Amino acid sequence: MGAEKRKWNTRVDDYLNRKAAERGHVIAMARMGSTALERGDVDEAEGWFRKAAEGGDRVSMGNLARLLRERGVPEQAERWYREAATAGDSHAMAQLGNLCARRGDRDAAEDWWRRAAVEGRVEAMAELGRSLHRRGELEEAERWATEASEAGNFEAMITLGALLCGTGRTAEAEPWWREASAGTDAPSLVKLGLEAERRDDLTRAESCYHAAAAAGAPEAAVRLGLVLHRRGELEEAERWYLKAAKRGDAAAMTNLGVLANDRNDPGEATAWYRKAAELGSVPAYTNLGRLAADHGNFQEAEHWFRAAADTGDQAGQRDLEELYRNSGVRHRPRS
Repeated sequence: MGAEKRKWNTRVDDYLNRKAAERGHVIAMARMGSTALERGDVDEAEGWFRKAAEGGDRVSMGNLARLLRERGVPEQAERWYREAATAGDSHAMAQLGNLCARRGDRDAAEDWWRRAAVEGRVEAMAELGRSLHRRGELEEAERWATEASEAGNFEAMITLGALLCGTGRTAEAEPWWREASAGTDAPSLVKLGLEAERRDDLTRAESCYHAAAAAGAPEAAVRLGLVLHRRGELEEAERWYLKAAKRGDAAAMTNLGVLANDRNDPGEATAWYRKAAELGSVPAYTNLGRLAADHGNFQEAEHWFRAAADTGDQAGQRDLEELYRNSGVRHRPRS
């Protein structure tokens, strides 16, 4: 009987709320939008949120903006986020900053993130810290990244780690990398690092890989070594390659060979390349072939180039063809 009474009361409440919404009551419209969204009727929810937003309800403005953004109309979404942000909604301020950043207006994005950050929005602090770090505004970047990190935002921890490492405070960065590794999974951190590398943001990539390494991702050590290698920090690169090589990573072994070859130690280079080749590293095949060709061992060079070419490797095929023309050889790290 009690359950039936509650159902009856709910139906009455829904009826009265709809009547109030139809008469133009803004709060009732907002409730109708939320109810429609809960049952999965996005079109009806959008209609009620729009009416409530036009009536001045800032929560509905933000909800409408989110639906419009998800529907793929960012210009309309931005309009309503702006309305809500101007009315003082800090979540809308943060989202408006994100939209401005996506269309390339970094100054506007930072302005809205800063307003949201002042209102206590942790996600805005993290975005602001990251943006300021990329622009070289290190003091303010550190302030916001620290505040967001202390609030538990792992993206901010990555930024703070990059900033501290980049200013020679690696020991201070390490606890934040460990904290970030506890807050998310290692594959996600590696993915973030790869995305940063694609943007040529090596400092952030390094921070992501440090955190991923702290989380135990075996591929993070070799990726970290590659970032350091690209930056010319060869001793640190070698240290991380060695960590990965001890776990049996063929790419790390190949790159240790590259470092040895670059410092004119062909014996050590050959030893690392052979270890990697035993694990099936195609770049190691080609680098062994190039070393052999450098020393006039054309039969051995042909063996390794052919081994690479037989895997379908185009570089191996080119090197094999070049061998007969006795061209120069090169050694390259594996990416």
